[in-house]
Amino acid sequence: MERKLLLFVLAALLGAVLAVGATASPPAPASGTLTYLASTFNSVRLEGGNAIIDLSADVFYTGTLSGTSHLHGVLIFHPDGTANFHDTETFTGTVDGIAGSVTFNLKGSSDPNLVVRGTSTVVDASGGLAGLHGVLDISAVVLDKLAGPVGTYGGQLGFDSAA
Repeated sequence: MERKLLLFVLAALLGAVLAVGATASPPAPASGTLTYLASTFNSVRLEGGNAIIDLSADVFYTGTLSGTSHLHGVLIFHPDGTANFHDTETFTGTVDGIAGSVTFNLKGSSDPNLVVRGTSTVVDASGGLAGLHGVLDISAVVLDKLAGPVGTYGGQLGFDSAA
């Protein structure tokens, strides 16, 4: 009887270990372009020489991501010409042909020449994209201050197997 119980416990533990080891698909490369279609400065305030801007924007993606995003966040311009930003971005479209929505935490900075570098981290996903996880690096330049940056993204995306 003890031996059967021991075998049952060992089998259950082995099953749990195997299940935990198979919780996510290997990340796959993701890349493409992004173009800000429009940006709106909802409010601007000056504080300590910095311009703090509450903004909203719409972004068009091609490549692994195909669709549009709406983002809302804060952009801070510093007296030395640099800036940093932190946004929440909601993407709707397809990722590698799978339809759904993804929420990204986007943060980064720009230099005085308006060259933008950022990181977009998946914080939530729904529809066919439920279980998506990963990080994208953004590299862009602001050609039109009224619209926003244009550039590229690249990184790794994968799915939780439970999704």
